[in-house]
Amino acid sequence: MKKTKFGLNIFQKLLLVLLLVSLIPLVSLWYINAKQARSDMDNYISQTMISTADTIEMGVNAWDSMNIRALRQVSRIDDMTSMQAEKQNPILKALTETYEYSFLTLTIGLNGDNIGRSDDKSQNYYGDRSYVQAILKGAKIGREVLLSKTTGKPSYVLAEPIRKNTGELAGVIAMVMNLTDVSKTIVDTKLGETGHAILLDQHNKVIAHGRADKVKTALQDFSNHPAIALDEASVKPTSYKDGDKNVLAFKRKLPQGWTLIVEQDYDEAYSSIKKMEAEARNLILITIALVFGIAFVVGKQLTRPINELTTIASELSRGQFDLEMPQTQRGDEIGALALAIERMGISVKMAMDRLRKKSAE
Repeated sequence: MKKTKFGLNIFQKLLLVLLLVSLIPLVSLWYINAKQARSDMDNYISQTMISTADTIEMGVNAWDSMNIRALRQVSRIDDMTSMQAEKQNPILKALTETYEYSFLTLTIGLNGDNIGRSDDKSQNYYGDRSYVQAILKGAKIGREVLLSKTTGKPSYVLAEPIRKNTGELAGVIAMVMNLTDVSKTIVDTKLGETGHAILLDQHNKVIAHGRADKVKTALQDFSNHPAIALDEASVKPTSYKDGDKNVLAFKRKLPQGWTLIVEQDYDEAYSSIKKMEAEARNLILITIALVFGIAFVVGKQLTRPINELTTIASELSRGQFDLEMPQTQRGDEIGALALAIERMGISVKMAMDRLRKKSAE
């Protein structure tokens, strides 16, 4: 039994050729452009996040440096080095009034006792505070973010050593400040609709957050925030999973020991790429639909006359010679085939006639 060989008909071959001719260049071009576009987008997002972090860090460092210089200059005044409250208090009050975000400036002796105050309240013991202990242990600057009992909000304590003319440590001067300016910088930082900044203290407690709905309590512990564990996020924006969405995060350690995090939803950051990819997919689908349409129309135009000629050739083989031969007026290969079949039909008819005459004799 003769096996039937598998083969493609004219329509299938035409469709395959058109698809290959149209889609290979289109898909290749899309792949190359998409790869370059994604690389460019990666660089743009990285530069944007790093630039945002640079701007915030510059602002925080400038604010912090200004306060350090103020404390340092005041700490060198003779009345301050005297470590006498009656001499220190007028200076402390003037310093607090000069810096509106400051609500308390005080001095602490080497034994931890409070000596001078800008608010005239009763003296307290501060020897157990970390910023005091840092200075007493030889640190140049003492820092601590804490929840102020006065305002009920996160406050920043900056401490400097008070030294005598001999360089010997005489005590500590500390300024307690609202973090209004720093918080405003963080809150005002926006990247699109979802991008924001987060500032954490040295213990990963929230100083300020660009999205208030994410913070339930003052100085909330963010040690479990996914970005904290992403080492790579210190080099370039790195994604982490937040529920059912991906988030890009970039973090930086500030000189104060604080951690700055800039983050944005992945889908928003790459929205232009996703739009381009969707448009490319639509273009490919439209191209495929057009190719099918063209192949169908052209295939019909090719196969219909061939099928007609095939039917006629079959009828001729059965001795049906009184047939009208179509397509003979065409000037292409199909017309030539029609003429050939017509001549073949005439030849076969003549041969049949000769055979009949010989048989009759």
